[in-house]
Amino acid sequence: MENYLITNANILTFGTKPKNIRNGAVYIGRGTILDFGPEKEMLPKYSGEANKIDAKGRIVMPGFVDFHNHLYSGFFPNIPMNIKNVSDYNDFMNKYWWPLANKLSSDGVYYSAVKGIINSIKSGVTTIFNLHSSPNCINDSLTDIAEAFEELSMRGVIGYEISNRTGNEEADRMFKLNSEFVEEYKNNPLITGMIGVYSANEASDSLLRSIAKFTDRTKTGTVIHLSETENEDEYSVKNFDKKYCIDRLFDIGLLNSKTILASTNYIDETDIDIIKESRAGVVLTPSSAYYKGLDFAPIETLIEKDIPIGFGSDGIYHSIASEASFAHRILRQKLKGFTSGNAEISSILTSSNYKLANNFVSKSIGEIKLGSAADLIFVDYLPEHEITADNLHTHLIFGILQSRIASSIINGTIVMRDFELSGIDEKELNLKFEEYAKELSVK
Repeated sequence: MENYLITNANILTFGTKPKNIRNGAVYIGRGTILDFGPEKEMLPKYSGEANKIDAKGRIVMPGFVDFHNHLYSGFFPNIPMNIKNVSDYNDFMNKYWWPLANKLSSDGVYYSAVKGIINSIKSGVTTIFNLHSSPNCINDSLTDIAEAFEELSMRGVIGYEISNRTGNEEADRMFKLNSEFVEEYKNNPLITGMIGVYSANEASDSLLRSIAKFTDRTKTGTVIHLSETENEDEYSVKNFDKKYCIDRLFDIGLLNSKTILASTNYIDETDIDIIKESRAGVVLTPSSAYYKGLDFAPIETLIEKDIPIGFGSDGIYHSIASEASFAHRILRQKLKGFTSGNAEISSILTSSNYKLANNFVSKSIGEIKLGSAADLIFVDYLPEHEITADNLHTHLIFGILQSRIASSIINGTIVMRDFELSGIDEKELNLKFEEYAKELSVK
């Protein structure tokens, strides 16, 4: 369907000044929002348009961005493990997570991505920042993932978890793969390459300098786990010239407006001041921190310091609506006011995280405006009253985030319509998921 008109829509534009247009319509062509407004004005303008989609009065708004996913872990959560033999998070990673990642085949990488993308579509996600790892299957792994993104019409920002964990030679291979992928996909309408670093503590100074040189030359974005666990700064001071993790990244030149710092569970106010100075962004992953038994980032200080914030699933769940709701509960508890956290989380969802995303993607997302990407979701939420600046946060947090996603459009392609995925045989795919999940069986 080339051009089409969405009718009977309850439009929520998002952006710095969100607007609600009840009984609205949106005209889409070539993956772009070409026009929108009240239906009574739009229908006469496009009376000859044969292709129409009835939104059935649902909220039509920009899709969610998952700023931090690990799609390679799609088959991990349900694999039996002897949890009694795991004492803490690092033990969990060494005994369980990394051995599973090492078992992935090329097809396993592809189908785990397919599984995660499908779950994300059902959750209203229209852009995924994906950080990949498969040390025994490095070659072509990013293009395998990109193939899944393109076939399912998912917008993606994709990089590899570069690390010296398995040796310098392997780290060089990871960096070569990642940098070549960035160059290959620089003009792709759906997919953008980014450089990934698993952790500053698992990367040598020479490797980080090479990455900084590449990203500076190509203006490529970077994603780095920072202070995910509480002992990372202690390790850094001991092993890297007495420098804290963030100081090392800053000195090497890896902090800028196209840097995302992920899973920042143990940063402090000094770290946040450096992040602000560098104009980097922070991705919060509340469900992951809870799952791993870790603390949660000081969200109240990040908001106070006006740090660009996004939410990520970290490969644990796929619903950014759930992550935002979880963050809201945490912030409400920290601030302890009756309405505390409502406006703050609403602002992150409608404005802040899209500003961050637009430093990476090739076409503007996150706001219904002329010329922006047609990345839209229909939320099965029918508000009785108009959504205004005064009640947006309550509609969003207590209504929209709790509602099902009925339809999803990415780059103008209808990927889900009235709860049915477009052109996907889920029964057949589930058989593939079972087949490749067996590769990872614990023996």
